[in-house]
Amino acid sequence: MIAVFAFILYTDHALVCIFVIFVQIIVFREMMNLRYIEAKEKNLWGFRTIHWWLLFTSFFYFYGGPILQNSAAILPHNLLETLDRYHLVISFAFYVAGFILFILSLQKGLYKYQFGQLTWTIMTLLLVVGQSNFAIQNIQKGLFWLILPASCIICNDIMAYFCGFFFGRTFIDRPLTRLSPNKTWEGFVGALFCTIIFAFIFSGYLAQWNWIICPYKSPESITFASFVDHWMTPTPLCNMDPVFRPVPYTLSIVGTVTLRPIQVHAIVFALFASLIAPFGGFFASGIKRAYGVKDFDSLFPGHGGMTDRMDCQMIMAIFVHVYLVTFIRSGSLETNQILFYINQLSTEDQMKIYNYLNRTLSTP
Repeated sequence: MIAVFAFILYTDHALVCIFVIFVQIIVFREMMNLRYIEAKEKNLWGFRTIHWWLLFTSFFYFYGGPILQNSAAILPHNLLETLDRYHLVISFAFYVAGFILFILSLQKGLYKYQFGQLTWTIMTLLLVVGQSNFAIQNIQKGLFWLILPASCIICNDIMAYFCGFFFGRTFIDRPLTRLSPNKTWEGFVGALFCTIIFAFIFSGYLAQWNWIICPYKSPESITFASFVDHWMTPTPLCNMDPVFRPVPYTLSIVGTVTLRPIQVHAIVFALFASLIAPFGGFFASGIKRAYGVKDFDSLFPGHGGMTDRMDCQMIMAIFVHVYLVTFIRSGSLETNQILFYINQLSTEDQMKIYNYLNRTLSTP
């Protein structure tokens, strides 16, 4: 799994985003399967159709705009302009169609159960698509904002196991939580310190690589040749964000040391990955106990399904986005965001911007 994940990271920001969407589909399927057997026994019409339609609607709303922006070389200009302009209207039409389809599927005597199923679907969409959407926004700002947080979660999970295995119930003879009786306080605390050390060192290492810290730049044309060219030279050039640049710090104990500011921020990521993100796993454990299953699926032998692997990653993605926007890149806009807003303007206003830039940039 690590090898496959590393290969995907080495390709391109856009392909990593596609991989995240693929993960969302698998997690959504696993969550829906928890209730599908009961729905099948009740012979509910359109159970799967309605839920997958709502998933498609969510995908089109969240990702339709960025996909259209990157499809200039594939779609005709008139069609692209129409879809981009009416993206919100089309998304609403898809939602209305799903809403009507659900109403038509209601069966006498099963109203309460069917509305419970709809509530489950909406909750799943909120937890899966809603949270993972922030991961895609983080990726567009740079692969660093996916690799480091995900690595912190993985490190914390592994070290909690080892610390619990060797030192579990040595000092505190009771489980960390009733939902996961095998988790120990020693594993929880030991993983916290290990994750902090890992995040501090690993963030400094990742900050050396341009292809990891650079934000996503939409290609003017998407072709096989452009992908091969990127693969042969996967080191895009960009202006290094100050958070990644080495800075001398004067400490009273050791004197002057050179660190990258991101290493300090990485400690915050490690704290969240160790103290808060595990509650995503506890939440997933509660769901499995409620439905009497050990794992969400058997996709990974010995590890369960995709949901078992991603339960802590989703809330971590939200935190990274909030922290990044608030404390690291507060108020800044990415190039693709500016281009998106420009596309929403009238031709006259776009010409004003063009003339202003032409006049400003041509001035010596």
